[in-house]
Parts: sequence; C-alpha cells; structure tokens
Amino acid sequence: MYDVASAPISSVLGLDRLLAGFAAWRRRHAAYVQTYNELSSMGDRELADLNLSRADFHHLALTESNKVA
Repeated sequence: MYDVASAPISSVLGLDRLLAGFAAWRRRHAAYVQTYNELSSMGDRELADLNLSRADFHHLALTESNKVA
C-alpha cells in the first residue's frame, strides 16, 4: 500500500484505473463496431443462409465485443 505522501498522483486519484477502464471500453467498442459493420455488409441472401435477421446484429455484436479482453 502506498503512503499518500509518496504515492504517485495518478494512483491517489484513481486515474490509472480510470484510464485502464477507458482503454478496455475503447477495445470493446471497436470490436462492437467492427462486428456490426461486417454483419451490415452482408446481403439479405447471405443472412438468410445463416438464419439471421438484421434485428440480430446488435445482440451478436455486443456478445462478440464482450469477449474482447
């Protein structure tokens, strides 16, 4: 444990955790957008072959983005 007087200012303010959380969110968001865009680029015929509808995109993209560490 850090003594407050000798701790780095970022640790005292929780800035390091905040930045790590933001970086993780950015990775998840990028994965979501990529997955959603890839699904959106598919034609209706391809989606029918996979038994998917455009209403499934949000759920599928969200599920995949949550797998990103």
